[in-house]
Amino acid sequence: MPTTLEFYWDLASLDESKRIEAAAQLISALCKFQAEMPATTSVATTEEELNRICAGDVTYGIKRLIKGLASPRDGARQGYSIALSELLARVPCISVKLVLDLLWRSTEATKQMKGQEQRDMRFGRIFGLMALVQSGIITRAGTTAVEMRKIVMELAAIGAKKSYLREISYVTLTSLVPMLGKFAFRDELITMFVAVALDKGAIETPDELLLAMRLRRAYPGYDWYSALPQWQGRHMLGAKNVGRLGSVLCEQSVEHPGLFSTWHPQLHRVWDEIFDLYFNRARADEVANAMPMEFELLWERVVENGLFAPGASQFRRYWGFLLLERLLPHLSEDTVPSMMTPNIVRAMSDNISVKGKSALAKVGMRTAERLSEVCESNTKVGLAVLTHLLNQKNTIQPVDAAKTNLRSMMANRIVAKLDSEAIVGYVTYLQQLFAAPRRVRSKSGVADAQTAVNVSDKSIEKQRAWAVDQMIRVARFGQLPITDELTGSVLRFVAAHAAFTVTGDTKKCSVVELRDAPVPELSAATRDYCALALVNLVGELNRHVSEPNRTASDAETRGLAGHARDGTAWPTAALALVLDTKRKRGMQVVLHGFEETQEPLTKLLAQLREMAQAASGLEAAAAQRVHMLELLLGNLSVGAAFGANPQTQAEYLEVAAEVSECYAKLTQTGQESDSDSDDEPELQPVEVLTDILISLFTRDSSILRRLCDQVFVPFAELMTARAMESIVGVLQAREGADEDVVTEMDGLDAMDVDESDTEMADDNAGVIDEELRRKIEEALGSNSNGDDAASESGAEESFDDEQMTVFDDKLAEIFRQKKEQKTWARELKLSFVNFKLRVLDLADVFLTRQGDNALAIQLVAALVDLARTTNKDTRNRAVHERAVSILNGRLTKIPAGFDQTEALKLLEVVHERARRASDQRELEMLAGVAAFIGRAVLESGDVEASARVHELNAESVRDFMGRKASQMQVGFFRAAMAKQRAGLLSGLWTVAADAVAEFGRPQRAVNVYRQVQAYALADSVLATAPRVASELTDTSEFIVLTERVLRES
Repeated sequence: MPTTLEFYWDLASLDESKRIEAAAQLISALCKFQAEMPATTSVATTEEELNRICAGDVTYGIKRLIKGLASPRDGARQGYSIALSELLARVPCISVKLVLDLLWRSTEATKQMKGQEQRDMRFGRIFGLMALVQSGIITRAGTTAVEMRKIVMELAAIGAKKSYLREISYVTLTSLVPMLGKFAFRDELITMFVAVALDKGAIETPDELLLAMRLRRAYPGYDWYSALPQWQGRHMLGAKNVGRLGSVLCEQSVEHPGLFSTWHPQLHRVWDEIFDLYFNRARADEVANAMPMEFELLWERVVENGLFAPGASQFRRYWGFLLLERLLPHLSEDTVPSMMTPNIVRAMSDNISVKGKSALAKVGMRTAERLSEVCESNTKVGLAVLTHLLNQKNTIQPVDAAKTNLRSMMANRIVAKLDSEAIVGYVTYLQQLFAAPRRVRSKSGVADAQTAVNVSDKSIEKQRAWAVDQMIRVARFGQLPITDELTGSVLRFVAAHAAFTVTGDTKKCSVVELRDAPVPELSAATRDYCALALVNLVGELNRHVSEPNRTASDAETRGLAGHARDGTAWPTAALALVLDTKRKRGMQVVLHGFEETQEPLTKLLAQLREMAQAASGLEAAAAQRVHMLELLLGNLSVGAAFGANPQTQAEYLEVAAEVSECYAKLTQTGQESDSDSDDEPELQPVEVLTDILISLFTRDSSILRRLCDQVFVPFAELMTARAMESIVGVLQAREGADEDVVTEMDGLDAMDVDESDTEMADDNAGVIDEELRRKIEEALGSNSNGDDAASESGAEESFDDEQMTVFDDKLAEIFRQKKEQKTWARELKLSFVNFKLRVLDLADVFLTRQGDNALAIQLVAALVDLARTTNKDTRNRAVHERAVSILNGRLTKIPAGFDQTEALKLLEVVHERARRASDQRELEMLAGVAAFIGRAVLESGDVEASARVHELNAESVRDFMGRKASQMQVGFFRAAMAKQRAGLLSGLWTVAADAVAEFGRPQRAVNVYRQVQAYALADSVLATAPRVASELTDTSEFIVLTERVLRES
């Protein structure tokens, strides 16, 4: 009987400490028994030899420990495998062959077994092979290639058959890699590993990739180019393998989707190897020799465009957040650009909830918390992360305890730790990075000049572009404590490097930002990028108001949009840097076309300085107009100076000349009075400016389009009839017309326009088809002659292979041209829609600022017509929505001094259209317009015009009550009741009383519903009685009307 039986019970305990203690006691006892046996150098390869050489307790222990590996009881597998591994390592007389024979016999899975029993056997065999490898007896003398092959084939087979066992199988195989070098037949074993475990080099899983990387790292002298022909370069992580690596590391396969049928919530072990390669300084020499791809490239392909790609599953995003967490200890301002990529920022903002309970939300929040901690401890990293988090956002929303998102939470935490000194330090770091980018990258992923390898010119340009982007993002964030000095520093830095190259000693350069010579020199692409970035920065600063003086409280210290605290416009500062510095010695301007633009730009700079000086002596409203013209002129000048297209530069200079003319008219005395002569009156400044702004809406520059609205605001009060006609003319223009078509106010049926458009489209389609047919006949050439039947029967016979190839090319070119025509037509329609949307912005500004202007009636008429003609047009849906939005939200002021005839004509059209409204939304919009115009006419005090308003209301009521197809509703009149003063409501009360008297009796209205609506109208009128009583002192007229309504009811 064995004397160690009691130790085996605790090996299966769930308590790890008990298992380890039992294993230690068991091994100690067995080693004592074995030490009492006679010393021998023999190795047991069979059971008979085992019984002869080893003590009885040892023999029993080996057999029992191997047999217990398949036990599903508690922690039996873990405890028995630990004990077996230690026992095999302590007893030198046991061979690999004997252990394999015992293991195969004890863990054989047969078809007669149940599924659970078969799983137990597979787990037992896996744990047995792990114990065998960990014990180290494989390297003992006597281990043959046959036994090694048996181990490798069994592990590979188990991993291939059961995906949930693949990782542990290949981890065991990877543990064998360091042992291969101790065999004389090492190359034979490596070949066997490649053929069996790596499927002859067809690596498709992270497990196989980890094994291959360990093999190549351990045995670089092996012919890996022949063994792994599908993997190029000296390293598995070479740049040429990035596509294949993306599929493997994201665990996705189109050809073999079954490989990844099981998801695991932890990162694969291959990521340990990858992070160790890039961030372990001890492996710097290996990186230098093997030349893997840059970590940024691997991260972009696998994480950004893989795990966080749009449409990626929540499981892959879960892995992505785990990788972010792994990267945080190595995070620096250099690695932020590669980590905070668009898809990752989107995932952090959209896919994570602070209160989420899912696994994805929890791991995301944990990652965010750790990222916030890193940002709070390192201000440079915090600013880099902040600019990527907010990107185009200029404000940071406050954290709301009830409703928040991760982006706002992190942004507020980061901003709370920042001060002016930290921001200045970060900008200084960015400028230094731009001047001297990381021309070397650490072989271990960390900057280390001693163990560095060169990076490509493309990488250098990318670093410089990132530095410029970061500086601009910092400068434009209004929430950060940014000073004019810092903004000016960024502007001068970008402008200087876009415009100049220093030919002399840079240390003596008059431009401070150029004293640190860029190494290597800036490429043309980088200078063009700086020029474009400068134009965008100036555009962003147009709405930026300088930080106020904290010690002053008067209005003078609140700053001016687009200007520094000293009154200098930012575009003027950028232009002055170029033109004032070009004369300096050792400076050479490298801007495109500067020789041609230098003279007009010099004149424009003088004009800008004159405008700034003139504005200082004007009253507030006039000064604001001059400052806006200064901004517009400055932006045009900067666009001309730093542009790369000669045609665009010439266009900007031409428009700038028109703006100068507008300024000249504005400064003329008496410019606000019209001429009394018979000649056509001279154009007013606002008329010139309106034409300029409308022309700028057609430009590609979004900066100028946004600036137009800002410039128009102070000029809205100077609007004239001719300026308004320019805006109305655009709104009334029809797409595809040879000339502007002004919609007649009497044209009520929109179907006429749609039918004519359809007919025109049909005609065009016919022309295109005939043109297409002609081109095809030309391509066919002589083969197209004769009747169609002969052509169809003999075409293929008359064309040889070469002719068919030529014909195919011509045919492809024909269809390509037709596709381009369709694309151009589609883009033209889209441009027309966008153009009208921009002009609608001017209309919005005017009605918001000058809704009481007499010209508002003319503009409202154009908007009503535009809303009607675009109601059923899907291509112009955005235009329709914008027009309706303006009409619904901007008619809050009452105009005066307008033409009563035009107003009444518009009101008639509105009532007529309301009776034929296509839907409820259109009726509500028309009701608001009718209430607006009706009140304006009533407020004017014109008796005849006021009577016509009441007459139109009465006609609409009669149409509603007497015509079944009428679309009018009582709500149409409620809008007028809500907008009119109490003293003007008598007309509506009279209409309601007449409606009850005429249609309130049976069979007088078209149906019972309309009869009831007559009383609903009376009810709506009487509901205004409290307002009448509170606002009027003499209510006798309303008392009489009330008595009449009640009497008729």
